[in-house]
Amino acid sequence: MLRSPLAKTARLNGGATPLRVLLWVLLWGGLLGAAVSCGPRGGDSSKNSDGEGGGNASSAESPDGAKPFAGGLESARASKVLTAPLIQREMVRAISTTVNAASEREIQVFPRTNGIVTDVLVEEGDRVEKDAPLMLLDPRELEAALAEAQIALREAKDGLATLSLAITEADAQIGRAELTYDQSVRELERKEGAGEGILSRNELDVLRLTVLTNKADLAAQKIAKQRAETALTSQDIAIEKAELSITRAELNRSYATVTAPFGGVISQRTVREGDLVSGTTTAFTLTDPDNVRAVVSRPQRELRFFRAAEMRAAKASEGGGGSGLDIEISPEALPGFSYTGKILFVSPTIDAASGQFRVTLGVNQPEEGDDRPPVLPGMLLRVRIVTERHTEALVVPKRALLREGESYFVFVANDKVAEKVRVTEGFADDDFVEVIPADAGALTEGADVIVVGNRDLEDGDAVDASVWPAAQSKETVEEGAEEDTDESSEESTEENAEEADDEASTEDAKDA
Repeated sequence: MLRSPLAKTARLNGGATPLRVLLWVLLWGGLLGAAVSCGPRGGDSSKNSDGEGGGNASSAESPDGAKPFAGGLESARASKVLTAPLIQREMVRAISTTVNAASEREIQVFPRTNGIVTDVLVEEGDRVEKDAPLMLLDPRELEAALAEAQIALREAKDGLATLSLAITEADAQIGRAELTYDQSVRELERKEGAGEGILSRNELDVLRLTVLTNKADLAAQKIAKQRAETALTSQDIAIEKAELSITRAELNRSYATVTAPFGGVISQRTVREGDLVSGTTTAFTLTDPDNVRAVVSRPQRELRFFRAAEMRAAKASEGGGGSGLDIEISPEALPGFSYTGKILFVSPTIDAASGQFRVTLGVNQPEEGDDRPPVLPGMLLRVRIVTERHTEALVVPKRALLREGESYFVFVANDKVAEKVRVTEGFADDDFVEVIPADAGALTEGADVIVVGNRDLEDGDAVDASVWPAAQSKETVEEGAEEDTDESSEESTEENAEEADDEASTEDAKDA
C-alpha cells in the first residue's frame, strides 16, 4: 500500500500548516500528471509511423532499462528512522528513597533529683566520655539527709548494745532463779523425808508454795530473755534499715553530679547556672555520632527482595566476602560525597495501617585518614539499595521499547526492513531498559534497534536508518552517561528526522 508523505507528515506534526498542505498538493499533482503522461494511452499511440516504438517509448526508460519514477516511489515508501546498537551490560534492580539519619544512641539527659544548678561543665558540641560530669547541683540538702541517716544508724547500733546487755542480765536472773528454785525443792524434800510429827501441815504447805513460786519466777526470767532476744533481732533489722537509708542518701548525694550515661557528643544544652531543675527537666541531649543509622519504610511487595538480600549478606559474612548487598548513601548536605551502608535488620512484621515494613541500615563512617566528613544525625540521606543484578542484560534506550496492550516489543532495522521483536521488560534505570526476547536468539548484541520513528512502523516496513546522535559514542552508551532526554530535545530530534524525510520526498518529486 502506497503511503502519502503528506499523511505521514501530518501524523508526525499533529497537523500541517496551510502552506505545507498546498505545497504537497502541488507536488503530488505534478507526480500524478507525469505518471499519466508517461503511461500508455492506446494500442497505437505509443508507436511511430513505421509500427515500432517511437521517441516516447525510448524516453520512458533510462539507459540501463530502469524506470526513474519507480526509484522515487521506493524512496517515498522507506521511513526515516534513527537507530542505536543493542548493548550488553549489567543491569540492577535498585530502590531509591530519602530518609533522615539518626543516631543509634541518642537520649535526653534528666537530673535524678531536684536542686539548684550550681555549675554547667559542658557546652553543645563537646565530646564526653562515659560517666563524665555534665553539671552540678546544690548538694547541701542531700548532704543533710545523708548525715541524718548516719545518725539513725548510730542510734540503731546503740540500741543493739542495750539489748545485748539486757540479754546478759536476763541470763543472770535466770541463773539466780534456778538456784532459788533448786534450793526450795531440796528443802521441801528434806522436810518431807523427816517424817510426820516433826513439821506441821501448815509448814509443809508453805514450803510447797515456795517451790511453786520459785518455779514461776524461773519461767518468768526465761520469758524475759526470749523477749530481749526478739528485741535484739528487731534491732538488727533496724540497723539494716538505717544502713539502707544511708545508701539511699549517698545515692541521692551522687545525683547532685549529673553524668553522661555513654560516650558521645552534647548536641543540645537546655539548662543554665541557677536554674531550679527536677526529674522532668531536660538538661542535655547526648548523641553518639559514630553509630549512625537510617530507618527506611518500604511497601510489603518488596519484602522478598530484602529477605533475599539479607540471606546473601549472611552468606557473604560467613565466607568473609563483605555485606553481599550494595547500599549507596549520598547526604544532601555533603554534595559530591558518597558512603556505603549495610542492612542491620529487617523488621519481621508489617504495619497493618500503612502496609509497609521497616529496614534499618547502618552507615559506614569514614575511617581515620579519610578526607570525607562524617555523616551526622539529622542529615537528609539519599539511599540507593541494589537488591538484584543481571550481569549480562541486553539493554536498549527506553524510547525504543513500545507497548501493545500487556505486551512489549522493539523494532530492529534488519537489511533496511523493520523487524518487530516481542520482548519482556526487565530492569531499568534513568535512560536504559533491559529487554528479554520472547524467542531465544531473536536479539543479539550490536543489533540496530530503532529509537526514533518507530511509533508508526509495522512489521516488514522499509526503513532508511541513520545512527541516533546520542548513540554515536559507544563509550557514552556503555557507561550510561547522563543524556539530554527532556521534551524539547526529543521534539528537536523528531523534527530533524521529519525534515530529512521532507527533503527526500522533495528531491524524488523533482527527479520525477
